[in-house]
Amino acid sequence: MRHAKHIVAVLIIVGGFVSAGCHQEVHLPPLPEAKISVLGDRFYDVKALSAERTLVIGYGGKILETTDSGKNWNIIQTPTKRALYNLRFADAPKNQVGWIVGEAGLILHTKDGGKTWVEQESGTKEYLFSLYALSETRAFAVGDRSLLVETRDGGATWSHRTLAQSTEGISDDIALAVQDPVLYGLSFSDDLHGWIVGEFGTIHHTKDGGETWEPQQQTLLSESIVDILDLPTFFGVHFVNNLEGIAAGLEGAIARTHDGGASWSFEPIDEEVKVLDPLYEPFMFPDGKSWVIGSGGEVVTSGPGQPWKRADLGMSVYTWLRGIDFFDHNVGWIVGGFGTILRTDDGGKTWIQSYA
Repeated sequence: MRHAKHIVAVLIIVGGFVSAGCHQEVHLPPLPEAKISVLGDRFYDVKALSAERTLVIGYGGKILETTDSGKNWNIIQTPTKRALYNLRFADAPKNQVGWIVGEAGLILHTKDGGKTWVEQESGTKEYLFSLYALSETRAFAVGDRSLLVETRDGGATWSHRTLAQSTEGISDDIALAVQDPVLYGLSFSDDLHGWIVGEFGTIHHTKDGGETWEPQQQTLLSESIVDILDLPTFFGVHFVNNLEGIAAGLEGAIARTHDGGASWSFEPIDEEVKVLDPLYEPFMFPDGKSWVIGSGGEVVTSGPGQPWKRADLGMSVYTWLRGIDFFDHNVGWIVGGFGTILRTDDGGKTWIQSYA
């Protein structure tokens, strides 16, 4: 039987609402065709392709595009009504070849910069929450039941395997409970070095381009956290090089490594009122400037050697925030529930609501 807080983690990852069964997406009534964005929209990820062009993905197979910094938006047609969770391109800065993963094993592929998308056969119905594209031919995705899928031929075929949780130093009962943790986040720093995070504090690391994966979460155990079941689920991870990375998850948890994951440590958020809501997606610049967004509308940030603090958005946010991306140190985007799309042009000093 799963630990209670990890059952909660499974329910909230698809966007702050409860789903029945094995991560079954709750389907709302069809979206009005006459409107680009409505209050019921749920946006899960955002990709800034240039200072002016950005793609937003979410519920109901919906992709929004702006080519003028959010002044105007249009809908890009997709062959699905399933939820879209994560978007990555393989060939920056051209950004022509990319993939989207989502609900019930969904994988979409583009070769023209996201103008058109075709569905690829993933061979699974498990939910896929995160992906990373190493090249135009090679990409990985992770999801439910410890599933890792990979393509080496541009998505013509996808192979499957499960990443077993480490049972080192834990009892048989606990080993049974954590045998198939959901994998939520995936990040590579180069063609060889990558990290996967998920339930029960799962952190996997590869040094050989994904051929083998080794656990790294043991360093998070301490005098206050002695049981792997008490490690927070991690929903997102971001590395900027082979050494520097951050992960974010349940109960406001932020973990950082400076040595490629050989050691991880939790970092507190310097606030009088403690952040207890789940944190979803981290973003870090090579100079150490970092951002994390969460389910309570939180946006926390830190600079090199500085503590984490809540960012002043200049507005109140009353919904979950799920996706964040920056094109450069100035232009950035945050998306989330109730059709929320936020943009900054000054590195996060001020944010404005963009209406699609």
